[in-house]
Amino acid sequence: MIFEDKKIKIFFSVTILATLALLVLFFLLMPSLTLEISSSDQSDQKGNNILKSILSSVFNKKDKSTVNILALGRPGQGYSGSNLTDTIVLIHLKPAEKKAVLISLPRDLLVKNNKTGQLTKINSLYYISGIEQLKEKITEITGLPIDYYALIDITVAKEVITLVDGINVLVPQDIVDPYFPGPNHSYQTFNLAAGWRYLDGETALKYIRTRYTSPNGDFDRMARQQQIIHLLKQKVLELNLLWDFPTYLKIFNSLRDHVETDLGLLELKSLWQMIKDTPANQIRAIVIDKKETDLLTGGQIMLGDQRASVVYPRTGQGEYKRIKEYIERVIK
Repeated sequence: MIFEDKKIKIFFSVTILATLALLVLFFLLMPSLTLEISSSDQSDQKGNNILKSILSSVFNKKDKSTVNILALGRPGQGYSGSNLTDTIVLIHLKPAEKKAVLISLPRDLLVKNNKTGQLTKINSLYYISGIEQLKEKITEITGLPIDYYALIDITVAKEVITLVDGINVLVPQDIVDPYFPGPNHSYQTFNLAAGWRYLDGETALKYIRTRYTSPNGDFDRMARQQQIIHLLKQKVLELNLLWDFPTYLKIFNSLRDHVETDLGLLELKSLWQMIKDTPANQIRAIVIDKKETDLLTGGQIMLGDQRASVVYPRTGQGEYKRIKEYIERVIK
């Protein structure tokens, strides 16, 4: 019975994970293993901080018409720009209607830091001014209030993919990136030929991080992240819950060490109750970009003493009315 209960919880985020960016891997195993870990290791303060339950706001309200969760990914310790949130996905859930919309924002979106008054890329707001400032700005852009957030080091993908012995990926086009970040702020060339490829953890991490591979840059990178999380979800769910349980524990421990969130166990269980019946065809993923939605334009500007490539609303810097209207149409 205990294993059946764990199996049910493991399916907690199957619906969301099919289209989420890589960082939401955190949700895959968190509910199924939390009780096992927290009950056997009460002395692990870091784990307790991550697993703590915040019993207020959305999940205790009678009105659960919508829930917005901000999912963020950063490179992580030991990598260039370790605290830059290069992946930004806002998950908009409508439990009563069994619908979900995943809204991706580009890392190079030029925004005004409301705390300092300076212009910066949105991916640096967390590093400069903290999570509250980033949440405030995303609400300003999208018109949607943030109920919860989860921030994950995307380098955890390397560890998890290694634990499941790699994944097979269909690479849509040749990748030749001469500017992939290397050690000590250097660059190295990353090459990967098109076609079916077996990727180990290290190569898979490069695959989802590389940017200078196509005219669409960051937007293709978002698509690769969604591809990897879908394949990884399938690989993890193919594990035998009984015989591969040690692997599940290793995956959980890896995630626990790379996650910052205000979602606790009870919130996750409530979230599972909200979304477990959401069919895959009721999940929509959109990217606020230049090509598909035509909401942004871009160019080169000086940020401090450095020239940077940025994107901003076609209607003008800081003008988010059209973006809000587009999002409102989609979620309705």
